[in-house]
Amino acid sequence: MKETYRFTPKGDGYESDAEHTWSIAMLCMLLTKRVQKELNVDLDIEKILKMAIVHDLAEVLTGDLKTWDSKGRIGKEEREEKAIEELFSKLPRDLYDEFFPLWTECEAKRSLEAKIVKSLDRLEPVLHRIYLDYGWENLGEKDPDKTVEALDSRHLARHEFSAVITELYEYAKEESIEREMLS
Repeated sequence: MKETYRFTPKGDGYESDAEHTWSIAMLCMLLTKRVQKELNVDLDIEKILKMAIVHDLAEVLTGDLKTWDSKGRIGKEEREEKAIEELFSKLPRDLYDEFFPLWTECEAKRSLEAKIVKSLDRLEPVLHRIYLDYGWENLGEKDPDKTVEALDSRHLARHEFSAVITELYEYAKEESIEREMLS
């Protein structure tokens, strides 16, 4: 994962999947108690952290896709499931039986824990770009599809289960607009 790069820029190149995964795990630790309190539920933080760690492992074999690459996303789920089966098949059976269901549950967003991870997975690159001041427009990536509306269409449905996460997204969106990072 250290050598699998994403399309999220940073000072000396691009973020790796390992860096992204660490960021997701940290966001999960920071926000889980707040979501738990907001929704008045008990959440399994160990499960959330395990999902955060395995959620992008398939990209070791498939590579990452740009957020805005709608064409590249066609067949993505099938490619990633095949890749994760290949990776996990190398594990002892007890570990395969633990990790494969976690990965599939996370991908399908079948639990609140999975929804948190997938929500933060989508939000982290936006926060990353804002923190480092690497918007889409200021990188020469002029594209009429990189609009506030397009950002909302990729995000709001993922976050709507939690006002806490939606509020963080709205903050990120407003910062993106204020800094002219989007059309």
